[in-house]
Amino acid sequence: MLDFWYSERCTRQVKLIVSILTCVIIYFCSSVEKLEAIFVGLSLVIGALLHLLYTYRLKISDSNPYKRGFDIVSIVIPISLLILLIIQLPSQNKVFLSIQSLGFMLLGLFILSIYQNRAKRID
Repeated sequence: MLDFWYSERCTRQVKLIVSILTCVIIYFCSSVEKLEAIFVGLSLVIGALLHLLYTYRLKISDSNPYKRGFDIVSIVIPISLLILLIIQLPSQNKVFLSIQSLGFMLLGLFILSIYQNRAKRID
């Protein structure tokens, strides 16, 4: 999924639609139970970390002997952090809170990746 998101095939319109749909899903789940602000912040940080690890992963050359290990680590760390975050959520309505956490993590990823690839302004 990340390969498609960062490729040229994923247009700005697709990114906008996916971002809006993610916000709609978060809004729907928050109508059942709201996620606490600390969990929202942590989810956004995990999404930002996922973006940073993925961009560094792309910069490592294929001939580097540590590339395969960094590929694995760049996926395992954000997923394990998200699982730890979900474990810490309150047990009532955990499914809706987990969906919100995943959504905010994706929004953190979306915001940074879209901002990084924005059109530069000419002074």
